[in-house]
Amino acid sequence: MTTFTKYLLLVLASAIFGLSGSALYGQENLRATLFAQADDDLKAANEARASVLAPKSYGEAAKYYRSAEEKLERGRSIDSIKKDLEQASSALRDAVEATGLAGITLTTAIQARNDAEAADAEKFAADQWRDAEERFASAARRLEDGNINSARSRAQAAEEIYRSAELAAIKANYLDETRRLITQAKDDRVERYAPRTLARAETLLTQAETALTQNRYDTDEPRSIARQAKYEVKHAMYLARTLKPVRDRDVSLEDFALSTEVPVERIASTLDLVAEFDQGYAGPTDAVSEKIVALQKDSYELKERHVQIAELESEIQQLEGQLGTQSERLAAQEEQRQKFRQIESMFDENEAEVFTQGQNILIRPIGLVFPTGSAQIESQYFALLRKLQNAILVFPDNEVIVEGHTDAFGGDEANLALSRERAEAVRSYLLANMSSVPDGDIASIGYGESRPVANNETVDGRAKNRRIDLVLRPKSDSSGS
Repeated sequence: MTTFTKYLLLVLASAIFGLSGSALYGQENLRATLFAQADDDLKAANEARASVLAPKSYGEAAKYYRSAEEKLERGRSIDSIKKDLEQASSALRDAVEATGLAGITLTTAIQARNDAEAADAEKFAADQWRDAEERFASAARRLEDGNINSARSRAQAAEEIYRSAELAAIKANYLDETRRLITQAKDDRVERYAPRTLARAETLLTQAETALTQNRYDTDEPRSIARQAKYEVKHAMYLARTLKPVRDRDVSLEDFALSTEVPVERIASTLDLVAEFDQGYAGPTDAVSEKIVALQKDSYELKERHVQIAELESEIQQLEGQLGTQSERLAAQEEQRQKFRQIESMFDENEAEVFTQGQNILIRPIGLVFPTGSAQIESQYFALLRKLQNAILVFPDNEVIVEGHTDAFGGDEANLALSRERAEAVRSYLLANMSSVPDGDIASIGYGESRPVANNETVDGRAKNRRIDLVLRPKSDSSGS
């Protein structure tokens, strides 16, 4: 092949690939434009778990979405693709709406499914999981069709199977596996290096087995204990691997101590901090914790700013040419921000957290604690409740929803009932001490363990989940909290 021929082939290849690349780029841009709304609706539906809670509408949406994709690939008309995408978006919005009803009607079944999923029932109790999934999907479809009684009946059957699957998965995933690991640890003589950690694993395993035997319908606590037992035995095995060189004098104590500082140094460096250990770990640990808390607050505020910017842009588009009205809106938004700051300043950091949720204000009185299993408000919290009363009066045109929440330990129905009682106790106290507020302006609702804000597997996380939230929202807003 001559040099000239090679040159021609290279030119031809470049032209072909350049054209195909341009075509591909063009198609990708076209898809992004056409599918933008449908993709946003799909994201919202997925976040609401519509595929599980509203399978009928979600399946209908999937059919139209796939059809639009196929038509785009085949080069069909834009109008035909748009029509399919409009149908898909409509079905996805219906699905999201249906998830709200499912969350209220099928609450305990949803919680049972979440617990079974957390225990890896799909892997360790596959047959029971599939059976429960089929029954739950049937219940969700019946609910979408408006047949509430049939939906509840099917959901109850699914709930029982989910609980059985969860129990089987806990035993297989945690108890059986932990027994195997403990046997392996003893064979490897782990107790020579980490005897207390290994003993703790054995104690926790016994506790988990006892708890599961005593109450098979409350698996949250035994599952957490069993998971901790599995962690502790693996922790003991890790400690043994780490400490063996020290005990065998292959590594000096100083080198070992210095090596334990390295992870903290790396974390501090990532946060642009300098870790100094001349006074031990306390200083670097506190500095890292404070930095993380500040970043979390900044992240939340940034999200809120994005929401406000999006709302503002939408208002600008809707009110273009009506500058006077827009100015009023801007003034109202500034007034809202000032009132938010006023409420925020009322509480110490250990008394309450204050957040914005669009037009709503959420006050979380973290300093309000109930006795275990009780809805009695103790007198030591009256001062904090007076601050809540003052905060409510900052927004006289808003209604208040008092939400009760629990952690995951305890039975689902008992937690739901307790959360309702605590929310109602706070509502009753507020109304009894706020004569200017009509009874209808303050409502209460209990969510039990269904809306955690932290990890139920940790002591701190469970403490955060046992909470009361006050949502202040404009009376015209009927969308819920």
